[in-house]
Amino acid sequence: MKTETKVGILAVGAAALLLVFAMMMGVLSPFSQSHELHVVYNYAGGIDTGSPVRVMGITVGKVRSISFDPGYRTPEGEEVKLRLTISVDKKAWASVRKDSKFYINMAGVIGEKFLEVSPGSVEAEPLEDGTVVRGEDPPRIDQLISQSYGLAGKIIDLVEKNEGSVSNMILQLDRLTTNFNRTLVLLDKTSKNKDMVRLLDNAIKITDDLAHITGGLRSKKAEETYELVHKLLHRLEPLDAAAIRKFLQEEGVRARIL
Repeated sequence: MKTETKVGILAVGAAALLLVFAMMMGVLSPFSQSHELHVVYNYAGGIDTGSPVRVMGITVGKVRSISFDPGYRTPEGEEVKLRLTISVDKKAWASVRKDSKFYINMAGVIGEKFLEVSPGSVEAEPLEDGTVVRGEDPPRIDQLISQSYGLAGKIIDLVEKNEGSVSNMILQLDRLTTNFNRTLVLLDKTSKNKDMVRLLDNAIKITDDLAHITGGLRSKKAEETYELVHKLLHRLEPLDAAAIRKFLQEEGVRARIL
């Protein structure tokens, strides 16, 4: 066998091995069973090419590429400058819909970053292959730490400027708690005093009697009596006071004699 033939066979074999290796690593997928989506962010939180894509906690794809697109605007007019191209297996594609959310998450406290896709609702329309969707920007830890330091500084400054007021408030709260505890002790002692118990029982009985009486005043018969008295007073109103006095003096005495 000639040397040129051997070199050719080795070259073809090396290319075949390289192609198989690329297919195993996912760089090449001639028989791919997945769909692609373009997820745009303004902050990716440290996610890298090759990071897993998960749906409901199950790995169904990976981040294939990350590119900068300074001139891109969403249909709503928002400028979004970072584009992630991801793959999603066909087995999970049916659960990815227009109302799905795309989060950048982290496994554990210091674990690897991954892209989490929340499943959409059945009523929402399915996404088409190659669609551009807006992702949910992750919180920036550096900004949170900076804001926390600023808030802590303001709290310390407030406490220092109002140290006397804060101390007085704490003292008043302590006194209030002490008095409240004493009140509870007195109530406990009172509840064990026989005279106080009897007094409370009598008060309850009087209250029940008053309730019974007032209930009777609201009855139909009481309303009729009140109406009758009102009519009687209305008839007596135009009478002369002298005539009434004469009637009481003369007719009243006669009535007693008879």
